[in-house]
Amino acid sequence: MQEIYVNREIRNTLIDLAVKNKTVTYARLNTSSDSGYDFRDPDERDSFAEDIEAISMSEVKNGRPPIGCVVVYKSGSVSKPILESLYNMCKELYDLSPETTKPNSKFFKDLQAKCHAFWSVRENYRAFGPKKW
Repeated sequence: MQEIYVNREIRNTLIDLAVKNKTVTYARLNTSSDSGYDFRDPDERDSFAEDIEAISMSEVKNGRPPIGCVVVYKSGSVSKPILESLYNMCKELYDLSPETTKPNSKFFKDLQAKCHAFWSVRENYRAFGPKKW
């Protein structure tokens, strides 16, 4: 399996939010994780979104929920392309079927709940969470 580059600062921040059952906006995540992206530059905004997607993909490939689902717009929602990306990532992991599950707000809230449930388990956090050196 090909290794996916993952920004550890962003991942650690997302895990801590998932444990607390909280969401974060893109701008606040950029600030709180000290990512340093300049959101005035469209290319940097795209790179930031790609980092979040790569983190989620890495989690799913390792059998864990996509922690990128805790990142939302100010309204608390996400765009249709993001929903579809999360849905496609999770098809195999959660055995999703277009007949029973649609990439919509209910699906998104369910993913957030799965993330919180997974990261709230102390053993999961110790095994896969941020490493404190």
